[in-house]
Amino acid sequence: MKLDQTLYEKLCETQRRISEKVIVASTCGGEVERIAGVDVSYRGDSAVVGFAVFSIAENRIILVSVSRTFSKIPYASSLLCFREGPVVLPVLRRFFSEYDILLVNGHGLAHPRKCGLATYLGVLLKKPTVGVARRPLGRLEEEHNVNNLRAFGNRFYYSVGNMVTLEEAFNVLRRTTPENRRLPIPLEAAHLFSRRALRLVAGDERV
Repeated sequence: MKLDQTLYEKLCETQRRISEKVIVASTCGGEVERIAGVDVSYRGDSAVVGFAVFSIAENRIILVSVSRTFSKIPYASSLLCFREGPVVLPVLRRFFSEYDILLVNGHGLAHPRKCGLATYLGVLLKKPTVGVARRPLGRLEEEHNVNNLRAFGNRFYYSVGNMVTLEEAFNVLRRTTPENRRLPIPLEAAHLFSRRALRLVAGDERV
Protein backbone atom coordinates (compact mmCIF):
# COMPACT_ATOMS: atom_id res chain seq x y z
CA MET A 1 0.00 0.00 0.00
CA LYS A 2 1.66 3.19 -1.17
CA LEU A 3 0.63 6.12 0.95
CA ASP A 4 1.73 9.69 0.80
CA GLN A 5 3.17 10.96 4.06
CA THR A 6 0.12 13.04 4.95
CA LEU A 7 -2.31 10.14 4.64
CA TYR A 8 0.04 7.77 6.45
CA GLU A 9 0.34 10.16 9.39
CA LYS A 10 -3.44 10.66 9.44
CA LEU A 11 -4.07 6.91 9.64
CA CYS A 12 -1.45 6.48 12.35
CA GLU A 13 -3.03 9.25 14.38
CA THR A 14 -6.44 7.61 13.97
CA GLN A 15 -4.99 4.40 15.38
CA ARG A 16 -3.50 6.25 18.34
CA ARG A 17 -6.84 7.90 19.09
CA ILE A 18 -8.64 4.57 18.95
CA SER A 19 -6.08 2.99 21.28
CA GLU A 20 -6.86 5.61 23.93
CA LYS A 21 -10.43 4.25 24.13
CA VAL A 22 -9.42 0.67 24.91
CA ILE A 23 -10.72 -0.89 28.12
CA VAL A 24 -8.42 -3.55 29.56
CA ALA A 25 -10.81 -5.17 32.02
CA SER A 26 -13.23 -8.07 32.23
CA THR A 27 -16.53 -6.72 30.96
CA CYS A 28 -18.42 -9.84 29.93
CA GLY A 29 -20.42 -9.77 33.16
CA GLY A 30 -20.24 -13.47 33.93
CA GLU A 31 -19.52 -16.71 32.13
CA VAL A 32 -18.53 -16.46 28.48
CA GLU A 33 -20.69 -18.92 26.54
CA ARG A 34 -20.57 -17.94 22.87
CA ILE A 35 -17.23 -17.23 21.22
CA ALA A 36 -17.13 -15.92 17.66
CA GLY A 37 -14.33 -15.94 15.11
CA VAL A 38 -13.98 -13.83 11.99
CA ASP A 39 -11.56 -14.04 9.08
CA VAL A 40 -11.34 -12.77 5.51
CA SER A 41 -9.91 -14.37 2.38
CA TYR A 42 -8.95 -12.24 -0.60
CA ARG A 43 -8.41 -12.59 -4.30
CA GLY A 44 -7.70 -9.24 -5.86
CA ASP A 45 -10.35 -6.88 -4.54
CA SER A 46 -12.81 -9.75 -3.96
CA ALA A 47 -13.16 -10.53 -0.26
CA VAL A 48 -15.05 -13.36 1.43
CA VAL A 49 -15.85 -12.94 5.13
CA GLY A 50 -16.12 -16.08 7.22
CA PHE A 51 -17.85 -15.82 10.59
CA ALA A 52 -18.57 -18.59 13.10
CA VAL A 53 -19.89 -18.84 16.65
CA PHE A 54 -18.85 -21.65 19.00
CA SER A 55 -21.02 -22.61 21.98
CA ILE A 56 -19.14 -23.67 25.10
CA ALA A 57 -22.21 -25.39 26.56
CA GLU A 58 -22.97 -27.37 23.38
CA ASN A 59 -19.29 -27.84 22.42
CA ARG A 60 -20.00 -27.13 18.76
CA ILE A 61 -20.31 -24.45 16.13
CA ILE A 62 -23.85 -23.07 16.30
CA LEU A 63 -23.73 -20.33 13.67
CA VAL A 64 -21.87 -19.86 10.40
CA SER A 65 -22.03 -16.99 7.94
CA VAL A 66 -20.15 -16.51 4.68
CA SER A 67 -20.52 -13.36 2.63
CA ARG A 68 -18.77 -11.86 -0.36
CA THR A 69 -17.84 -8.23 -0.60
CA PHE A 70 -15.11 -6.07 -2.10
CA SER A 71 -12.15 -4.17 -0.73
CA LYS A 72 -10.17 -1.68 -2.75
CA ILE A 73 -7.69 -0.97 0.01
CA PRO A 74 -4.55 -3.11 -0.39
CA TYR A 75 -2.72 -4.63 2.56
CA ALA A 76 -0.10 -2.54 4.34
CA SER A 77 1.86 -3.67 7.38
CA SER A 78 0.49 -2.28 10.66
CA LEU A 79 -2.51 -0.77 8.81
CA LEU A 80 -4.56 -3.95 8.36
CA CYS A 81 -7.49 -2.49 10.30
CA PHE A 82 -8.21 0.01 7.52
CA ARG A 83 -8.34 -2.76 4.89
CA GLU A 84 -10.21 -5.44 6.81
CA GLY A 85 -12.26 -3.43 9.31
CA PRO A 86 -14.80 -2.01 6.81
CA VAL A 87 -15.12 -5.47 5.22
CA VAL A 88 -16.06 -7.36 8.40
CA LEU A 89 -17.97 -4.70 10.36
CA PRO A 90 -21.32 -5.25 8.56
CA VAL A 91 -21.21 -8.97 9.42
CA LEU A 92 -20.21 -8.35 13.03
CA ARG A 93 -22.98 -5.80 13.47
CA ARG A 94 -25.53 -8.12 11.90
CA PHE A 95 -24.75 -10.82 14.46
CA PHE A 96 -23.90 -8.46 17.30
CA SER A 97 -26.14 -10.17 19.86
CA GLU A 98 -25.08 -13.69 18.91
CA TYR A 99 -21.67 -13.72 20.61
CA ASP A 100 -20.12 -12.74 23.94
CA ILE A 101 -16.54 -12.31 22.77
CA LEU A 102 -14.89 -12.09 19.36
CA LEU A 103 -11.61 -13.71 18.22
CA VAL A 104 -9.98 -11.83 15.37
CA ASN A 105 -7.33 -12.98 12.92
CA GLY A 106 -5.01 -10.09 13.71
CA HIS A 107 -3.38 -8.25 16.59
CA GLY A 108 -4.87 -6.16 19.37
CA LEU A 109 -2.72 -3.99 21.65
CA ALA A 110 0.40 -5.87 20.50
CA HIS A 111 0.83 -3.29 17.78
CA PRO A 112 3.28 -0.37 17.39
CA ARG A 113 0.41 2.10 17.92
CA LYS A 114 -1.61 -0.28 20.14
CA CYS A 115 -4.34 -0.55 17.53
CA GLY A 116 -4.35 -3.79 15.59
CA LEU A 117 -7.48 -5.10 13.88
CA ALA A 118 -8.87 -6.61 17.10
CA THR A 119 -8.59 -3.28 18.89
CA TYR A 120 -10.08 -1.35 15.98
CA LEU A 121 -13.10 -3.67 15.86
CA GLY A 122 -13.48 -3.88 19.63
CA VAL A 123 -13.54 -0.13 20.11
CA LEU A 124 -15.90 0.56 17.20
CA LEU A 125 -18.29 -2.22 18.24
CA LYS A 126 -17.85 -1.69 21.99
CA LYS A 127 -17.46 -5.46 22.21
CA PRO A 128 -14.90 -7.77 23.92
CA THR A 129 -12.27 -8.81 21.38
CA VAL A 130 -9.04 -10.84 21.35
CA GLY A 131 -6.38 -10.70 18.66
CA VAL A 132 -4.93 -14.01 17.47
CA ALA A 133 -1.96 -14.07 15.11
CA ARG A 134 0.65 -16.56 13.94
CA ARG A 135 3.50 -14.05 14.15
CA PRO A 136 4.24 -10.91 16.18
CA LEU A 137 4.52 -7.47 14.64
CA GLY A 138 8.20 -6.68 15.00
CA ARG A 139 10.57 -8.25 17.50
CA LEU A 140 9.28 -9.94 20.63
CA GLU A 141 11.41 -7.69 22.83
CA GLU A 142 9.78 -4.50 21.53
CA GLU A 143 7.72 -2.68 24.15
CA HIS A 144 4.33 -3.15 22.48
CA ASN A 145 4.93 -6.91 22.43
CA VAL A 146 6.55 -7.34 25.84
CA ASN A 147 3.64 -5.66 27.59
CA ASN A 148 0.77 -6.99 25.50
CA LEU A 149 1.65 -10.16 23.58
CA ARG A 150 1.50 -13.72 24.90
CA ALA A 151 2.25 -17.05 23.24
CA PHE A 152 -0.30 -19.85 23.29
CA GLY A 153 2.15 -22.71 23.35
CA ASN A 154 3.87 -22.88 19.98
CA ARG A 155 0.65 -22.44 18.04
CA PHE A 156 -0.11 -18.72 17.96
CA TYR A 157 0.18 -15.40 19.77
CA TYR A 158 -2.66 -13.47 21.38
CA SER A 159 -3.30 -10.00 22.76
CA VAL A 160 -6.11 -7.93 24.23
CA GLY A 161 -8.28 -6.22 21.63
CA ASN A 162 -10.76 -4.47 23.89
CA MET A 163 -12.86 -5.04 27.02
CA VAL A 164 -10.98 -8.15 28.20
CA THR A 165 -7.83 -8.97 30.18
CA LEU A 166 -4.97 -11.21 29.10
CA GLU A 167 -6.05 -13.74 31.72
CA GLU A 168 -9.62 -13.79 30.44
CA ALA A 169 -8.36 -14.05 26.86
CA PHE A 170 -6.23 -17.07 27.79
CA ASN A 171 -9.16 -18.78 29.50
CA VAL A 172 -11.34 -18.34 26.42
CA LEU A 173 -8.58 -19.62 24.14
CA ARG A 174 -7.89 -22.58 26.42
CA ARG A 175 -11.54 -23.63 26.25
CA THR A 176 -11.79 -23.31 22.48
CA THR A 177 -8.41 -24.65 21.28
CA PRO A 178 -8.08 -28.46 21.60
CA GLU A 179 -4.63 -30.04 21.55
CA ASN A 180 -5.03 -31.12 17.92
CA ARG A 181 -5.94 -27.65 16.62
CA ARG A 182 -3.61 -24.91 15.43
CA LEU A 183 -6.24 -22.22 15.99
CA PRO A 184 -9.28 -21.74 18.23
CA ILE A 185 -12.28 -23.62 16.83
CA PRO A 186 -14.41 -20.57 15.86
CA LEU A 187 -11.49 -18.79 14.22
CA GLU A 188 -10.40 -21.93 12.38
CA ALA A 189 -13.97 -22.45 11.14
CA ALA A 190 -14.23 -18.84 9.95
CA HIS A 191 -10.92 -19.22 8.12
CA LEU A 192 -11.84 -22.52 6.44
CA PHE A 193 -15.28 -21.36 5.35
CA SER A 194 -13.93 -18.12 3.90
CA ARG A 195 -11.19 -19.95 1.99
CA ARG A 196 -13.59 -22.57 0.63
CA ALA A 197 -16.14 -19.96 -0.43
CA LEU A 198 -13.48 -17.90 -2.17
CA ARG A 199 -12.38 -20.92 -4.20
CA LEU A 200 -15.99 -21.62 -5.17
CA VAL A 201 -16.57 -18.01 -6.23
CA ALA A 202 -13.38 -18.07 -8.27
CA GLY A 203 -14.38 -21.36 -9.95
CA ASP A 204 -11.39 -23.25 -8.55
CA GLU A 205 -13.58 -25.81 -6.79
CA ARG A 206 -16.90 -27.47 -7.53
CA VAL A 207 -19.73 -27.66 -4.99
